[in-house]
Amino acid sequence: MIESATLKDVAKEAGVGVTTVSRFLNNDATLKISSSTKEKIELAVKNLNYRPNAMARSLKSGKTFTFGLVIPDFNNPVYSKIITGVEQALIEQGYDLLVTSDKRAEKKSSYLNLVSEGKVDGLLIASSKLNDEEIEKLNGTNIPYVFINRLGKDAKNYVIANDEMGAYKAVSYLLDNNHEQIIHLTGDIDTDTSTRRLQGYKKALTDRQLQVNDKLIIQTEYTEKSGYEEMAEVLQKGELDFTAVFAANVRVAFGAMAALRDFGLRVPEDVSIIGFHDITLCTITAPPLTTIKIPLYEMGMKAGDVLIDLIQNHSEEHKIVIEESELIIRNSVKKLEK
Repeated sequence: MIESATLKDVAKEAGVGVTTVSRFLNNDATLKISSSTKEKIELAVKNLNYRPNAMARSLKSGKTFTFGLVIPDFNNPVYSKIITGVEQALIEQGYDLLVTSDKRAEKKSSYLNLVSEGKVDGLLIASSKLNDEEIEKLNGTNIPYVFINRLGKDAKNYVIANDEMGAYKAVSYLLDNNHEQIIHLTGDIDTDTSTRRLQGYKKALTDRQLQVNDKLIIQTEYTEKSGYEEMAEVLQKGELDFTAVFAANVRVAFGAMAALRDFGLRVPEDVSIIGFHDITLCTITAPPLTTIKIPLYEMGMKAGDVLIDLIQNHSEEHKIVIEESELIIRNSVKKLEK
């Protein structure tokens, strides 16, 4: 292996011209070469451990070859899978990733500044902080962007899951186990993910000819603390009859489980509970948590691919809904006797 291999080294190894290698590595859509030549170049890059000079490439092209990803919170383990998926898509195409959060970028305009100040070439936005009016302003710029795991009325590019169907599956499973009085801890109702999961909750009930009891719909934030506090308040007041809880997020579910435990209630013997999203921690709670699994990694990869396509090919709008969701059955739901 050559240390600090150059473009010329790659060209020599592959048996092609330097210009051909350069155009191929820069994803030149006008380059016409055979699949065997592509394979030779890729193999040479791998064998020589070739790494492009990022500064030189940036100066020559006027691009950073870096994308910005804005997430709501670094403390939320759900986003690790999305980040990993995005990163994999970008690595395959020679791009880097800069990740920031709402807490760091408190002003909404700072998302756009990442691009306008030349720090990134495009944005992946997993944040819910931009409202419909601001999305409309974003559409008026030439900034390439893709929303991940969120939907705005006028968003041109997004990759989301079918949250409504996922929630429908969760509540249907509780209904199949003869639970009809089901508390829904919604998450932040101002976010579209919470809104769509609430729709799924309601639809599952109405499809079974059951009336939706608004008193059983309790708003939380997407945190363990909020899940604990809202569940504890319900238990302290003792005004609601319920046998199960559907939490719109696993963090909320973890908090609710802790509150149930502290009030002397057992899961699932006294109260059944199901969460939304599936992470490793769900397997080590007591009991392990039944959840709805959404393909977060695939969502991240698809969003990365879409942004690359927007930049390289100036493609039109991408509105992608990933339909797959899976009920992961563990031990937190008990079947009631009729």
